[in-house]
This record gives sequence, C-alpha cells and structure tokens, in this order.
Amino acid sequence: MKNKHLKRAVVVRNAYRWQYGGAEQFAYNLGSVMKDDGVDVTVVTRVPELLKHCRRQGIKTFKNLWLQNETHRRWMPLYYLLYPLLVAQYAWVLVSRRADLLVVQSRDDQIFGTIAAKLVGVPVVWFDHADMKHIAAHPFRFMSKSYYWALERADTVIMTSKAEQANIDANLPKRYQSRFVLINNGALKGAGTAMGRPQDKQIVAYAGRLDKDKGLFDLVEAAAEVVKKVPQVEFWLAGKGPDESELQARIEKHKLQPHFRLLGHLDNVWDLLVTADIFVYPTHHDAAPLAPVEALLAGVPVVASKVGGIPEMVPDEAGLLVEPHQPGKLAGALVKLLGDEKRLAAMKAAARKAGPTMTFGHVYKEKYRPLFERLIGEKR
Repeated sequence: MKNKHLKRAVVVRNAYRWQYGGAEQFAYNLGSVMKDDGVDVTVVTRVPELLKHCRRQGIKTFKNLWLQNETHRRWMPLYYLLYPLLVAQYAWVLVSRRADLLVVQSRDDQIFGTIAAKLVGVPVVWFDHADMKHIAAHPFRFMSKSYYWALERADTVIMTSKAEQANIDANLPKRYQSRFVLINNGALKGAGTAMGRPQDKQIVAYAGRLDKDKGLFDLVEAAAEVVKKVPQVEFWLAGKGPDESELQARIEKHKLQPHFRLLGHLDNVWDLLVTADIFVYPTHHDAAPLAPVEALLAGVPVVASKVGGIPEMVPDEAGLLVEPHQPGKLAGALVKLLGDEKRLAAMKAAARKAGPTMTFGHVYKEKYRPLFERLIGEKR
C-alpha cells in the first residue's frame, strides 16, 4: 500500500525524567518505521538518549522547550504562564515541517500539541502510555481540566491494551471515549551479538528503567531464593534509573554480587536478549510495555507480572505470569523454567512462533498507517 496522504509527520515524546524507557523506544520505533515507509518524519523531544538514537538512524529531530515540571513543582505557576509559548512552539514545528499528522504521547505534549494542531488544521493522534488513568482519577486539577479539553479535540486516541482502557472506563465520562481505538504495541525486531556468557551459566535478563516501580526490589528478593536452587543462574540488568543505588545496596545486602550484573545503558539491547535464557519483567504497573515483546521477538521466554496489557501480549505457551509484589511467586516461576530444559526449549520455540505478528512493522502496516491515512484524508 502506497501512502496517499501521509507524507510528513511529527512525533512528540517527552517525560518528567529525561530517561529512556518503553515510551521513548516507542517514539523511536514509530519514527524509524515511518522513515522506512518514505514519510518525512521529525521526532520532537528533549530526552537525550532518544535524540541520540534518532540522529544515529538519520531520523530528523527537534529539541524542544520542555520543563521537568513534575520534579520542580515550585515552578508550576511559571509553567502555566508559558502555555502560549509552548503552544506556539508546536505550531511552528507543524507549519515549518508542513506536517500532515501530529502524534503525541504524554500529558503536557498532548495538551499543547492538540491546541497547536487545531490552530493550524493538522490531525492529531494520541497514544496513551498509562497517563490517562491517573489523570482521570483527579479530574479537578488544573492540568486535568486542560487535558480533558484537549482530549475532546483529539482526532483519535490509541489505547495500547484492553486492561488499560478498562482502568479508565470507571472514571472517564463516555463522551471522551468515542474516538478510542485499541491497538496492541509491537516492537522493532533487531539483531544482536551474544555477550560472551560463561558456558555453565543460565542468564535471566531485564532491560528497562532501574526503578522500584518496575519490581526490581522484588527481583532481588526472588533472586535470593532462586540461587539456592539454581546456583548457576546470573541476573543481567540493562538500563539506568533513579533507584540504581538502592538496587545495588539490596544486592549487596543479600550477598548476591556474584549473581548480578548491572550493565548500564546498552546501545543495542538485542545483544542482551540473544544472550538470555529468560527475560524477567516484574513491574508493578504498566500499560503495554515493549520490553516483553522484544524478548519474544528474540525467541526468549518471558516471566512477568500479570498487570496491564502484559497478559494480552505474552502467550501462555511462551511465558509465565505472576502477581506483582510477590517475590516468592516470582522465584517459583523462575526456578520452574530454569530447572526444566525441555519446557524452556518449548517456550523458546513458542516465542519465536509468536513473533512475526508482534513486529512494529506489521502493526504499523496493518493498523497505524491505514488509520493515519484515513484521518488525513478526512481533513482534506
């Protein structure tokens, strides 16, 4: 299918903490696939790693004005006064890039970007990466009121999981939901080189932010039990985050240093995935994280929390799901797979089989692009 209307697009992603996580990876994935599809795409962000990844792949970028207002609440009054400037910024980007479409992914960008898009007549698509349920729970805050105003004017809101949409239903009035579309996340399939694992070791991998909300403290507790039954196991964790120091302290408290490697940020996470026997994702809450999908694309079974859209993404035959905040159950699932070579091999085969329909390119071609084309066509 050749693009009829979608020639130029702007994709925006910012975050309170300028760290590289799943939502930032999503912006990179979308920009990369659009570029390969012949779209002149610009990724707008102030996240350093996202800028670096995009520029490395030849994706156009714009480093925008954006405040880390969640961590600088004393500046919030000034932030409100900057509304016109922030809206003007996005309007200028859309006009200067002659954009046919705007894609926005976080609360503040959705507010400012939608106002700008309406001023210049460009269709705007929202992706919800778990912000909406928190905003819907506090509808009377100033930013929430602004958010609702913008939400009514978005052309489409893409929800990434049934579970996430269900979390919103109870608090969000139905009139706001008329333009919701459910599309599960995909991931870019990459290639990697094995990281030189010792032959006698089994590797459990994690990739993402080093954040207590990702369940990593639970993982340390679980690992203390796992190593008693599977002494050859090692846990390799890739990423950076606010709780890295506390995570290291907990590893030392349990005397698990020989069993843990904190790898920092990896330019190519696929090097880790092709090395791993199991991918673990013990998050406390998530909408539709990309990391488990990337693991499945690499043919790696997943042990993850039964939260958000993860049960929709991880087939039963390719992974084990456990309740969050349960280190004992997490340990049990890991021991069950590490100690059963036949079952582990079967799950690896199932992961490889599930992969093709979960690639970002497939989701873009079958879901995103037809939707974008229709929205742009309706505006003309």
